[in-house]
Amino acid sequence: MTKVVSTPAHSRHFGAKPRSAARSRLYARAVVPRDIDDDIDTTHAYPETAEARKTYVSPKTDRPVTEFQYRVYDVCRQVPSGRYSTYKAIAEHLRSGPRAVGNALGKNPFCPQPIPCHRILPSDCYIGGFSGDTKSKIFFKKAKLEKEGLQFDDKGFLVDSLQQPR
Repeated sequence: MTKVVSTPAHSRHFGAKPRSAARSRLYARAVVPRDIDDDIDTTHAYPETAEARKTYVSPKTDRPVTEFQYRVYDVCRQVPSGRYSTYKAIAEHLRSGPRAVGNALGKNPFCPQPIPCHRILPSDCYIGGFSGDTKSKIFFKKAKLEKEGLQFDDKGFLVDSLQQPR
């Protein structure tokens, strides 16, 4: 299996990006839920063999997990705690598109472990969506990442000092 490095030293994906006013407005309109799920420890059984993967049905979608989704999950599980990667970096590694990666992660039935999809951010380091939601569950993603040592500003962007490779 090819290793994907999170927050690489020489990547155009992790440089400082202009902050989108639209993203700031989206974050400002997001609804903070009463109870925030910051669980990063629950582990779900992950099918390792080809046979187990063929027969596994996702409880989230009631459909089999696709080969592409498993490829995305296999890459995502390599991102260590306290680090992040981007949809674009994973997409380039898989020779796919960032939206396809985001769609696969939005259907992830193995969150938070062994597939920590909360560690994947958009290229501009905005908090992004979580579990297919951009209105309230983003606070779940933010809480999980902050528990792992990442920090976000008041507009939902990763703080500048963490946007550099660590």
